[in-house]
Amino acid sequence: MDNSGYTVGHTLSRGERLRGDKRIRRLFTGGKSGFAFPFRYYYVLDEMRDGAPPVSMLVSVPKKMFKRAVKRNLLKRRTREAFRLNKGTLADKAASAGMSVSIAFVFSSKEALDYAAVCGGVKRALSVIGGKLDTAIDKGKCGAGESEKLL
Repeated sequence: MDNSGYTVGHTLSRGERLRGDKRIRRLFTGGKSGFAFPFRYYYVLDEMRDGAPPVSMLVSVPKKMFKRAVKRNLLKRRTREAFRLNKGTLADKAASAGMSVSIAFVFSSKEALDYAAVCGGVKRALSVIGGKLDTAIDKGKCGAGESEKLL
């Protein structure tokens, strides 16, 4: 898939799911973070690699807060669905700037919330990250080897 021809649809492909120990470790150790109820989110802005989607994400629901796997899986499904439907503007901005964004959503509420509350948290997090991406684009720090300065 060519980055210039990347189109954002309402799908969540395998490439858009953040995988790999190195990328995940880098996200949690070197990334920025924020809070948008009910999530603690972490993100990293990078140069786009060939064939990579402009936005990739992962979801974590701690076992410490929800002992039953059924409840954890329900919250992860709701989060992925909210991300899938609301990633469009952020993905378009990142693709046009030649950047990629890696995001981790960590559920931090002690109670299971309905889809509307989860979707609201995802929207707030994506809008904050979109603002940071706009700032990075305006500063013109999109050159090779300067992705660390974006953080």
